[in-house]
Amino acid sequence: MKTRIIHFTAENTSKILFSNYNKDGTTNYENRKRMKEIISKAIVTELTDMQRICLTEHYLNDKKQKEIASELGLNASTVSRHISTARRKLQNIASYYAS
Repeated sequence: MKTRIIHFTAENTSKILFSNYNKDGTTNYENRKRMKEIISKAIVTELTDMQRICLTEHYLNDKKQKEIASELGLNASTVSRHISTARRKLQNIASYYAS
């Protein structure tokens, strides 16, 4: 069997890596863009203020739940509960729009 060598360049890297998953060469760029818009709107409109703060601090600012709890003057379990409730809401919204 002959080995085929492919050189990665800035122009072909994402296409080569993605082509392993999508044989027809299409991308899911539009789907991802649409889902980001849906999630962004849902974060603003569907979450409580505390859920929004805890979720963004934890996932976007890479803070640990204990750090968030001490900054907000809350118990760590309360922060954990806010994050898990927010994730459940966002998952439900995302699954609704994805189907």
